[in-house]
Amino acid sequence: MAADSLHDFDVIRGNGAEREPPTLLVADDDPDILRIVQFYLQKQHFNVLVALDGEEALAILADQPNVELILSDVMMPKVSGLELLQQIRDTPSLRDIPVILISAEGESSKKVAGLNLGADDYITKPFNFDELMARVRNHLRLRRLQRELRVANDLLSRKNEQMLSDLEAARGVQMALLPSELPRNEAVAIGTRYVPMERVGGDFFDVVELEQGAKLGVLVADVCGHGIAAAFITAMTKISFRNSCFKSTDPAWVLDEMNRALNTNLTSGFVTAFYGVLDLRTRRLAYASGGHPPLLVHRRASDEILHLESQATFLGVFENVSFSSNVFDLQRGDRVLFYTDGIYEGQNPQQEQFGMERVVDAIKSNRGESMEVLLGDLLTRFQGFQHESTPEDDITIVGLDILA
Repeated sequence: MAADSLHDFDVIRGNGAEREPPTLLVADDDPDILRIVQFYLQKQHFNVLVALDGEEALAILADQPNVELILSDVMMPKVSGLELLQQIRDTPSLRDIPVILISAEGESSKKVAGLNLGADDYITKPFNFDELMARVRNHLRLRRLQRELRVANDLLSRKNEQMLSDLEAARGVQMALLPSELPRNEAVAIGTRYVPMERVGGDFFDVVELEQGAKLGVLVADVCGHGIAAAFITAMTKISFRNSCFKSTDPAWVLDEMNRALNTNLTSGFVTAFYGVLDLRTRRLAYASGGHPPLLVHRRASDEILHLESQATFLGVFENVSFSSNVFDLQRGDRVLFYTDGIYEGQNPQQEQFGMERVVDAIKSNRGESMEVLLGDLLTRFQGFQHESTPEDDITIVGLDILA
């Protein structure tokens, strides 16, 4: 505790102030300087605690956790100003308190030592009290701003944690929407790859057995956007698809039903989709598209690449859209790839797109390999091409090998 003789001046508080004025600690072994500094600080509406040396200052700090700023002489008995500063910076509960060192002129080495130890400012005796007040107010303002910044950062951190938690929950929901296992049939081998750009992607695919396994339905869709909003649209896409795909094997009719449902329920966003229905008995593929990239068919017998297109606009944007179904007769040995645009629009550090030529090259290079080998090699090539670039879109591929 400070000596009673040093507390002759009453603390002067602000008129009508709602908040407690800042508490300052002044440490100096000269009682006269302490009295003068205390007087001027109290006139400026500060609460002032005083100590005759560093040891007494440490005792006050241990008892008064609300000290906002410390003014300390450098040369004091028992515990010097530099030693006091060192202990303050070494104590987690105190290290953020701004410290202004006070010393006589000509003690430049002490000034350097103090600044190296973490002093926030330095003022020499005899000092101008207007300058002292300006420095005190400046460091108190900085401390307040630091606190506000810390509070804001803590709030942002909590919000970020909540957002990540929400994204993980959305990811769990979205992953549950994807097929847990694929249909098995001796007539076709199925391979899939799903690589979301973020925790929650905007791509979606589904594979369903139709007419007691006589037909196979394959849907690949690309939802505009990513994150939680995309997860919601993805869920709507899955629901609308499952509500319609078992009612008809006409791809255009299914897309039309999906569009009606999405257009009714979506307030923003859209979906591109490609839906194909393969008759496993005849190898005839019926298909329809809603603003989606064309289907790729690798006719391995002649090493020819065919593009199956069906023109129509996106799903979920316009109420009345005319979708049309097309048919294509596949052959034994043909390879069919449904995909989203992320596989060919991905860029390298030079902003060059991977492109369909590289996709086709990977397909042809794996002509004699299994679908799993092809898909693995295609993604390896894509990742090597991107190098360290961050993916800008999701990647989804569903491949069919016609075996019989």
